[in-house]
Amino acid sequence: MAAAILVVALAPAAPSVEPEPVRVRASETIHAVDGAHDFAISSSATHVAIHWAGQPSAAVSVSLSKDGRVFSEPAPVEVDADGEGGGESYGDLIGVDGVSVVRVLADRPLARVTVLALDASGPDPLPLGLSAQAEGLTTMPGVISRLAWGADESLRFDPAGDEQWPREYFPLQKLVVHHTAGRNADPNPAATVRAIYYYHAVTQRWGDIGYAYLIDEAGRIYEGRYARDFWNGASPTSDNLAGAAVAGGHAKYQNPGTMGIGMLGTFSTRAPTAAARASLVKLLAWAAARYHIDPKGSGTYVNPVTGLARNRPNIGGHRDYSATSCPGSVLYAMLPQIRSDVAAQINSWAGEIFNPPRTLTFAAGTHVGRLFSPTGVVTSTRTYTLPHGSAAPTTQRATIPNQAGRWYLISGGVWAGTWIQESAAVTLNAAPATPFSETFATARPLGIPAGPHVGRRFDSYGTIIGSKSFTLASSSKTWTTQHSSIPRQSGDWYYITAGIWEGYWFPASGTTLGAPPPPPPAPIAIYDPPRNLWFQPGTYTGRRFSAYGVPAGTLTFTLTKVSPGPTSRYSTLPGQSGKWFYIVNGVWESYWILQTSATTLGGVAAMEQPPAP
Repeated sequence: MAAAILVVALAPAAPSVEPEPVRVRASETIHAVDGAHDFAISSSATHVAIHWAGQPSAAVSVSLSKDGRVFSEPAPVEVDADGEGGGESYGDLIGVDGVSVVRVLADRPLARVTVLALDASGPDPLPLGLSAQAEGLTTMPGVISRLAWGADESLRFDPAGDEQWPREYFPLQKLVVHHTAGRNADPNPAATVRAIYYYHAVTQRWGDIGYAYLIDEAGRIYEGRYARDFWNGASPTSDNLAGAAVAGGHAKYQNPGTMGIGMLGTFSTRAPTAAARASLVKLLAWAAARYHIDPKGSGTYVNPVTGLARNRPNIGGHRDYSATSCPGSVLYAMLPQIRSDVAAQINSWAGEIFNPPRTLTFAAGTHVGRLFSPTGVVTSTRTYTLPHGSAAPTTQRATIPNQAGRWYLISGGVWAGTWIQESAAVTLNAAPATPFSETFATARPLGIPAGPHVGRRFDSYGTIIGSKSFTLASSSKTWTTQHSSIPRQSGDWYYITAGIWEGYWFPASGTTLGAPPPPPPAPIAIYDPPRNLWFQPGTYTGRRFSAYGVPAGTLTFTLTKVSPGPTSRYSTLPGQSGKWFYIVNGVWESYWILQTSATTLGGVAAMEQPPAP
């Protein structure tokens, strides 16, 4: 029986129903609020959020009702200190259940208030919590991958197949703790993670979730911002192969080189659960050890892009970086003790960590798993006799104080969480092959011949978990951002980001990869600092384009009065006629506006006064 249990432990864990991307259903209702206004929403919504034009200091509150007659007590809307963009003030997400009317109250007239209703319902991910609490090198706790929590990866790409938020990587300097300001006792935290992802990626137009990790009340840790693919069962580490951390969106002007960890819930008047706190300490200890960060220290943070320098604690709260109450007064007050607990959990036993896990082969016979104190004193033993050879996964190898030889930490099977001594009867198998992979800076065209084709989705072990078949009547073109080999699969594959097989891997055989985009045209002018582009009253459409000039999004808005839009660039664009201005703030932030007789270039945006009516 022991041998059978060990063999089962080698198989990759999988939910009973293979994970599929969960499509969050969203609707927006827009209206002016002068005092109060009731917004009707679908009762199937799991979350709502309020955002409004300008007025970040406005005091806005909400009352919720299931029948339109009885309302809850008004609750203040906490503005996301890092969410303001394009002149919009964004409130935090609110979890709801069966609510059909949202009453918005404001202390001043607001010309445009939007109530966003999201239905992020879907299956829960695997019940993954803290990994075994064994001594040794500071290991990473188990993490629920984006695949497992149902991330809809199509949200990261524009219609031309390009990542809307291109990834950048920097050495990690600081760790930042947040709370999401959502509800406590969340009935479906995975749905909340999906809702936060949609709110950040789509509503706020970031293109992805802002946190590197999120932690729920059960202590489950969720992968946040996409960093790369993790194959062979590797735990997501939010970095590239060189060990540099992906920049998130959690601390305005201070994202490069910092890692944001979002605790699901509100901790202004109550503490996180013991399980959530334990996972936070475990995750911080792993990150601090991996990136050589002193958990009790502080020092100068330097933004590697802008050069901004500020003194910050190495483990801090969001309020150390922005004018916000995050991560809540109670959680913030706990940070000194959390720093001490993190320092105590970091262990410096010499050795190495295996991510992805390696496999140990056991000869038939009796083997003893042991637990040790930090000084190497045996605290517990676990003995089993194997009637024949078997195997089990291991996540680290270490030398242990006052113990001879080298020891392996077992991560699955009957000895999970204990150490097994290396011997002639216990040998380490070779590391799994690292898949070949190249990522394209911008989506490349991929030609596919006519005929039947199948795209596939894989889990992190390379197991097929989904497929999509389609027959092309003629040769076609799609877009890809990645070329890779995949464990346990033959040949090379392309990751498709637009079209029929969006979100699937497509076999490279028979396809034709197009050339990279040509160099962008030299700008006619660059405005630094930005200058105002003045708009006459009327309807305008801002546009986004891929590097090839392929349309990648539009935003149409009607102005009722002469209005400015700060612009930093004046240029021609590939495949587009006319000349264009790039807008850096306001309604059309990050969009191009075509020059017409209704647009006039003005002076420096920060200094110019509006023209006389």
